[in-house]
Amino acid sequence: MPLPLTVLSRLSTAAISIAAAVWWISISIAFAQDTPYVPEEWKYGRRQAGATLQYCLDTRDPDLPIARKIGQAIAQALLLEPNPRELGQNSVGEDLDNLYRAFLETCDVYLGFKLIPDAYPQWLAVTRPYYRTSYALVTANTQWNSLADMPRTQAIGATIGTSADIRLIQYLQSLPPGNQWSRFPMGSDDLALRALLRDSIGVALVWGPSFWALRQSDPAFAKLRTISSRPVPDSVVDVGATLLARETFLRSNIDQAIASLTADGTIQSILESEKFPAAPVK
Repeated sequence: MPLPLTVLSRLSTAAISIAAAVWWISISIAFAQDTPYVPEEWKYGRRQAGATLQYCLDTRDPDLPIARKIGQAIAQALLLEPNPRELGQNSVGEDLDNLYRAFLETCDVYLGFKLIPDAYPQWLAVTRPYYRTSYALVTANTQWNSLADMPRTQAIGATIGTSADIRLIQYLQSLPPGNQWSRFPMGSDDLALRALLRDSIGVALVWGPSFWALRQSDPAFAKLRTISSRPVPDSVVDVGATLLARETFLRSNIDQAIASLTADGTIQSILESEKFPAAPVK
């Protein structure tokens, strides 16, 4: 679906910049491999939650309703009492230190992370994905079925720095001069969609779960629709959870629970019940 609004957060399902993540990796990787410094870490010890699974959720993530249900299903599959902890702005996810502290104090597992290869420090582990989603190409035009149908005189508004934006730039650069669409960088998915409503652009390239959430919260987006990104390749992303790398037993059990919930159709049912634009990863 929320390293979820600095670089850390930005790998959560909130539609944040991959460019920022690359920047973080390039300047911090040497420092991030060791666990962050937390004063008096010894007083936390190892979390002992007994028969409870404390799973953390980022209230800023567009897939929050989905993550709530998936976290509960994982806990129940493990025969543990579900204990969701919803964290938001200025609480966690803004940097590595805060995320590490959240694991020490609160979280057994943190849901809603994009499973981007080599994007996480060694002290963090990722689970197997519980759903696969993608970036979406959105328009108000009722005649276009794909990007290929849009005249070159129209512009593409893309949330800046995402993996889909980077792929779009690469594709546009491969086209001959004079045969390219203009690309307008946008600061957020919300801004891109509002530019679409003002007819400033022909299509918006946004995080699919963000479009899903914004359509539910703002009736102005109801008339917008998704179309195929053809001829630009789809930008597909797996989403899962993170936990401390030392929690190998818990990670193994959560992976087995996700596999079981995928096989028996539970994940599919959760996604379908919310009409969420994603599919289980089999």
